[in-house]
Amino acid sequence: MENYAFYCCDTETTSLSLDGDIIELSILRMSDQSQKTWWFKPLNHDTIDPGALRVNGHKLEDLLWQTKEGRDKYLEPAPQLIEIENWLAEDNMPAEKRFLIGHNCSFDKDRMEVLWTRCQAKDSFPFGRRYLDTMIVELFMSYAKGEFDEGYSLNNLTKKYGVKNEKAHSASADTLATKKVFEKQVELMKKLLSR
Repeated sequence: MENYAFYCCDTETTSLSLDGDIIELSILRMSDQSQKTWWFKPLNHDTIDPGALRVNGHKLEDLLWQTKEGRDKYLEPAPQLIEIENWLAEDNMPAEKRFLIGHNCSFDKDRMEVLWTRCQAKDSFPFGRRYLDTMIVELFMSYAKGEFDEGYSLNNLTKKYGVKNEKAHSASADTLATKKVFEKQVELMKKLLSR
């Protein structure tokens, strides 16, 4: 494990499409359990989907900086990307040695790559191609057993493993819940492998 750095993450976005923007990103470093969350002002207001905001609880007037709370909370993305990169650099690992752990992780990773590209920071994207997806891990275990669950949403997996999610569809809470689900999956895998 010393050869890699593992991070759990989740995003909340203005839309399910890649045209939308990340408005909340939370990352948890597995080595020291340090977690940080950033809120971003959207770059493209035309792609904001009211349905997405109903799910994640972010308010349009805050995202558009029509409120003092919004201006204080949702900051311009580009300077924050530097802060994120500096925080990640504390692990002394190159991007290709960092693993992202997430639930439906490709959704988050793809949108993070788009954000870095939109901020003209594509070359400094702090993650490589390695990631672990709790949804795929669970589906694989079901396939190996020949017994499939009703669904593999984060909500279903938190119930299955007895993990409490303090605030679903908040990047911070979903990151923590995903981390706990992943740890339960690892425990289960270790038991199966030790038989």
